[in-house]
Amino acid sequence: MKPTAFQVHKPWLLPAVLILLFTCLIYGVVGSFAAKPFPWILLIPGSLPLSMYFFVGRPLLRKEKQDPKPTG
Repeated sequence: MKPTAFQVHKPWLLPAVLILLFTCLIYGVVGSFAAKPFPWILLIPGSLPLSMYFFVGRPLLRKEKQDPKPTG
C-alpha cells in the first residue's frame, strides 16, 4: 500500500504549520495591542525563516543523519 502525501510529509508539515500559526498569532496580538509596534512588526515575521530552520529543518536533518535510507 502506497503512503499518502500527508503520511510522507507529516514529519515536517505539522511543525511547519504550527510555527506559521504561532507566528501569525503573535504578529496579530502585537500589531493590535502594542502602543508602538513598529520594530516588532518587522522582527516577528523576519524571525520566521530562522524558526523554520531551528524547529523544522534541523530536526529533519538530524533524523536523516541518524537513520540513512538503504540504497538498492
